Amino acid sequence: MSASHFFSNDYFQARNKFVKTINELKDLGNQVRHDELILDCKGPNQEDLSIDIATIGSIDSDNLILYSSGIHGVEGFAGSAIQLSVLEQLKGESPITDYCLVFIHIINPYGMVWHRRVNEKNVDLNRNFLKVHQGEPEGYEKINLFVNPQTIPSKIDFMFWLEGVNLILKYGFTNVKQWIAQGQYTRPMSLQYGGNKLEQGPELILDWLKNNLIKTKNIFAIDLHTGLGPSGYDTILIQEDIKEKDYQTLQSMFGSHLTQLDPTKGVGYRVTGDIHSGFVSFLPNFNWLCITQEFGTFNPVKVFKSLRAENKWTQYNKNCDKIYLKRHWSRRNLLRIFNPKSIKWQKRLLDRGNKVFFKAIDHINFNIK
Repeated sequence: MSASHFFSNDYFQARNKFVKTINELKDLGNQVRHDELILDCKGPNQEDLSIDIATIGSIDSDNLILYSSGIHGVEGFAGSAIQLSVLEQLKGESPITDYCLVFIHIINPYGMVWHRRVNEKNVDLNRNFLKVHQGEPEGYEKINLFVNPQTIPSKIDFMFWLEGVNLILKYGFTNVKQWIAQGQYTRPMSLQYGGNKLEQGPELILDWLKNNLIKTKNIFAIDLHTGLGPSGYDTILIQEDIKEKDYQTLQSMFGSHLTQLDPTKGVGYRVTGDIHSGFVSFLPNFNWLCITQEFGTFNPVKVFKSLRAENKWTQYNKNCDKIYLKRHWSRRNLLRIFNPKSIKWQKRLLDRGNKVFFKAIDHINFNIK
């Protein structure tokens, strides 16, 4: 199948493909279960939105791969395509019996439907997995007026470059990058807002894991993202506090693609309230091995400029028509920034997505033996 076959035009098409494919795996003899976690938010025509979780194999086994995408809604187009491609490959394999695969299809369907990175409350869900939501990076106040100007966006914005360069010269690129990206819990209308409590989606996912993974011992968690790094290149991001043994394991699996979430090294930065640290914090009884597979799209300034413009439009425009909001150039730009319309990029994405996923399966199989 061509790469474009796995990419969808919208959330509903992606979801239909996902449900169809897992049903086909069931017809091939796999043990498959499908759960829908219904959310309070709605689509453009008042459609229900749900987080779909597919369980393939024995949920009572010791070992499990937890494969998630779309926590940043607009990134879900790429994440869904990778998951669909992986599921297609699984059709050619023997039914899974010795371990379990759990696919969380789109964690933030609202963001995918409306072409936003955040949910209906402007919350970045990958900054929301916390028990206490408070504070902001000590330097955020210094950059807030630049990051979150209270004006509607313009396609031509000379001041963006002047103000941005001035901040970098004054505070340094690494500091500015970290302050912008880490997550903040004091400014609900601003970028990287992590919320004031655990949002419905994260809470439903944590409850599902707690209630269903009764006999699981070891979880290899992979979360799919786009935006950071060279176009088409995937960086395998890991926490700075990873155990040395786990670091060596991942290094042997992914080599030069591996990098820690350190703003001084590579494309990453420290994140507060991300999904994987949340899993470890809320569900400490499992042995976790967590990676984020991040596919580069465009240069970081272009990515940030698009996020800033879209948030300005959403927060400060005077038009209340939600459909018009979605059609605005800032939303269209955001969609293409995180989901480039390039066959070469799509092929690279699917190829590396499959390689990383099946390396995780090899790791599971090796441990079983």
